[in-house]
Amino acid sequence: MVTFNSEEFKTLYPEFKTLEDSTLELYFKAACLLLDNSCASLVKDLEERKLLLYMLICHIATLKANGNTLVGNITSASEGKVSVSVTPFANNAKWYGATQCGTMFWQATAKYRIGVRYNAYRHI
Repeated sequence: MVTFNSEEFKTLYPEFKTLEDSTLELYFKAACLLLDNSCASLVKDLEERKLLLYMLICHIATLKANGNTLVGNITSASEGKVSVSVTPFANNAKWYGATQCGTMFWQATAKYRIGVRYNAYRHI
């Protein structure tokens, strides 16, 4: 399993150096909900998995910093009495595409999403 290292993360993403380590640790736990961080993960290489998890933490932190109250594409807006209509994202690609880190994650994990995979574990 990948262990989160806040100093390493902040070196890679210095824009988050002022965030509390405890907050980043919670974002790491959220990232692990999106990318399996167990021995059953499709991403077997721990260094690759760590970078992917760090991209997810960056994505989550950026969404939070931007005030992530709206999720989706704004389809219409008006000014008088303020009105906004939002169409929810239809697939994961658009949600990940909301930030640069999310887009990097989506592109980096394409090899795990393309095609059919059969993964059989043999218990001895």
